[in-house]
Amino acid sequence: MPLPRSTAVLLTLLILSAGSAPVRPQGTSTLEEAEHTVLETPAADRARQWLFALTEEPHVAGTPAEQRVAEYVRDRLVEFGLDTEMVRYDVFLNHPTNVALRIVEPIEMDLSLIETPNVVDKDSADPDLFPGFHGYGASGTARGQVVYANYGRPADFRRLESMGISVEGRIVLVRYGQVFRGLKVKEAEGRGAAGVIIYSDPADDGYMRGDLYPDGPMRPPSAIQRGSVQFLSIQPGDPSTPGYPSREDAVRVDRADMETVPHIPSLPLSYGEAEKLLRRLGGPGAPDGWQGGLPFRYHVGPGGVAAEMAVEMDESLKPIFNVIARIEGTDEPDHLVIMGNHRDAWNHGAVDPNSGTAAFLESARALAAAVEAGWRPRRTILLASWDAEEYGLVGSTEWAEDQAERLGGRTVAYLNVDSAVTGREFDAGGSPSLRDVVVAAARAVPEPLEGGTVGSVWEARERSDWAGETVDLSAPDATFELHLDPLGSGSDYTAFLDHLGIPSVDLGFNGPYGVYHSAFDTFYWMDEFGDPRFVYHAAAARFYGVLGLRLASEAVVPLRFGSYGRALTGPLDDLRRQAIQVARAASPGEVPTFDFTGVQAALSRLTEAGTRLDAALDSVPAGSAGQPGLNRALIDVERAFLSEDGLVNRPWFKHLLYAPGLTTGYAAWPFPEMAEALENEDVTLFQTGASRVVQAIDEAVRRMDQAAGLAR
Repeated sequence: MPLPRSTAVLLTLLILSAGSAPVRPQGTSTLEEAEHTVLETPAADRARQWLFALTEEPHVAGTPAEQRVAEYVRDRLVEFGLDTEMVRYDVFLNHPTNVALRIVEPIEMDLSLIETPNVVDKDSADPDLFPGFHGYGASGTARGQVVYANYGRPADFRRLESMGISVEGRIVLVRYGQVFRGLKVKEAEGRGAAGVIIYSDPADDGYMRGDLYPDGPMRPPSAIQRGSVQFLSIQPGDPSTPGYPSREDAVRVDRADMETVPHIPSLPLSYGEAEKLLRRLGGPGAPDGWQGGLPFRYHVGPGGVAAEMAVEMDESLKPIFNVIARIEGTDEPDHLVIMGNHRDAWNHGAVDPNSGTAAFLESARALAAAVEAGWRPRRTILLASWDAEEYGLVGSTEWAEDQAERLGGRTVAYLNVDSAVTGREFDAGGSPSLRDVVVAAARAVPEPLEGGTVGSVWEARERSDWAGETVDLSAPDATFELHLDPLGSGSDYTAFLDHLGIPSVDLGFNGPYGVYHSAFDTFYWMDEFGDPRFVYHAAAARFYGVLGLRLASEAVVPLRFGSYGRALTGPLDDLRRQAIQVARAASPGEVPTFDFTGVQAALSRLTEAGTRLDAALDSVPAGSAGQPGLNRALIDVERAFLSEDGLVNRPWFKHLLYAPGLTTGYAAWPFPEMAEALENEDVTLFQTGASRVVQAIDEAVRRMDQAAGLAR
């Protein structure tokens, strides 16, 4: 029987007067209160709990284990009270069925493609771990003399050629580092190599960098770096649907016709096993800069040792699952802030990527708590848990291509967290238009162990590094200015920034980390070395949540452009220095001319327009929504830097100011067409690229001035 209305009212008044918090009408929590909730909610013990659960088994994309992790993340988001869906794509992936590598001359000896388990770490002995293999590595066999090619960069292969050494028909041995692994295979394949072995040298992440696991964080002799060998700087995503989404009715490209994956076999190798090859290599001694950390003189071959490799892959369409949660916006629901992290790993993935997944879940829990307290964002927040990133940013790329029409011109920013924690040093890379809001958010987050804030410690370290740099005598009055690192590729921001023109940021706390992509990237490693108290996981969640909250909630979207031109000045100076070196190396009468004056002048116009716009935005009254269309105009500025036809030699990449290096993959090439032209000494491409940059900047200036007019 229901209570009489008068009794119910009386009981309600008694409950409220007994000290419980007043019931606030839905949607009336202030931004300040919501931010307090987002800062207070993340907890180290919760992050530890999430990471423990996420890393209970290896979960390579396309396996049932990875689907279980997707369902776990989905269930947590639903548990937090968020509207959540799983989005499936069937994409081309490979899993190893048989891989083998052996020395065949001067002796016969099998080389191990599995790690030696460590007794202190149960996960390192997991029987479900795949042996060493490469994502998108080709099936096939190869046999031949071994040639050592250092890091496998174009310059390294040219050095071999200058020494009269060909890799044609041979097996190329290269070490990890400097450039993305897929580009090492691409360079070798283009020169006729029969196969490629990529090993981890102790000079790069082994005993020359610190104590070895399990006594320290660095790579032990048996650790193998798995990874994708897709040609990432040409185009990420499912190689069977290049440039369009992997929908059910998509036209598929056959494996033999795929242009972004290798067609010769390749395998990863530990330095403990690679030593057996390197010790036997004959031929000339390694050139300067080619000597690694193993305790003997390196030689380049050929001669001394031959190897045989056999690779059999299960190559087929396999299901992957993106998990998307939604917090609906109030005033501008069509404008989006996307917060993303991938789940899939080559192993248990405690650092890469599930330290990020743990922080992602804590951020989601904090935002959900703010919603429960009555807050609503002005703009819609999407929390995206991506699949198959490790193969080539597949889950995020297919979704971005699938949703391109909806995302373009409507998305304020994409916020990425991948490996959130390997240590204590915070760093962020991203679009210059996000610098101010990133710095401000970092200043709002307490530093867990050093005192102050994450932002103050970060800025102090960056200032110290800047003060220790060589003084540029042409600018004796230079002052410190914090800039975000330019984004190249290697994580899920790529499709959003480079293909769709959405301002993006990537964040994390860094430290010594030598077990990348190996069987030792486990919960034990994190608990011992990365973040034993899990306080930096919680700090990453706080920063990530505050940044998303501000971008989604401030009345005027916090994009600022005054530093954009200055952020590009240093990279342009680097290109000018490279042009001078190219000219000095040229033969008399054949000195190429690279004219930078137009781009330099355009950067000045960009800085002036950005400063004008920032001043106009600063004059908008606090709490004001601004004039109609202002936020849309601000969102549209970054898209001025896109070319509809894409970069000249890789049209999927459309951003004319930032792209991954064509020959680096991970590292950024600001002014990518101009950088490629200098790499190839191509004056025509340089002129084309410079002209396109000037046109894009002038369009951005026009849009900035239009936005400034709306702000006044």
